[in-house]
Amino acid sequence: MSVTAPVPRPPSSNSSNSSNSSKPDRRLWPRPTRGSHGLRATLVVAVVMVVLIAVPYLLNRSVVGAAPVRAGQVVTLGTFRYQPALGWQVDRGASQADLVSVLVKGATTYRLTPLGRQSSTAGAFRAAARRYAATGRGRVGGDPAAVTTARGLTGLVAPITGHTVAGTLTVLVAGGQGLGVSLTARHTAPLTAAIADDVVTMLDSVEVAAS
Repeated sequence: MSVTAPVPRPPSSNSSNSSNSSKPDRRLWPRPTRGSHGLRATLVVAVVMVVLIAVPYLLNRSVVGAAPVRAGQVVTLGTFRYQPALGWQVDRGASQADLVSVLVKGATTYRLTPLGRQSSTAGAFRAAARRYAATGRGRVGGDPAAVTTARGLTGLVAPITGHTVAGTLTVLVAGGQGLGVSLTARHTAPLTAAIADDVVTMLDSVEVAAS
């Protein structure tokens, strides 16, 4: 009977070093897929957009130096006067007695400015449009349309366009005197139906003050 000698085999890599066998093989770890990177980037962009939109809006909700409109409050501007709507705030830093009245609500600004003596409604509107453009907040474009308030005051209105705001410019003329009324809202917080109703009510409240 013949006996075959065992054939020597090369040492196994698993038995070469007991310390190495306890280390996990990094090749077996799950790697992040391309889709997970895309989801992470999308979430980051979404958070940044929320911050960019929310912060300016929240800052505009509370204006430093503003005071709530009082019930029955009446503001006189030259030969005109009007009644602010409740729920708005008077921007005392931007308002000046008899010269300009500025109201704010959220990201919406309502500004009334006497234009002095005017020979025509069209001339008053052009002057008000140039004055608004000079502020750098935007420009008045398009052909103005005729407007008549509930108290019978007549004037012109046209849209305001800007990089950050949109709105309207209204000019009323009565007794040879003009009044410019600008309404602007940030693109991030457009006008609501409630604010639009307030604006119509305030514009209809404009009248010529008794001399």
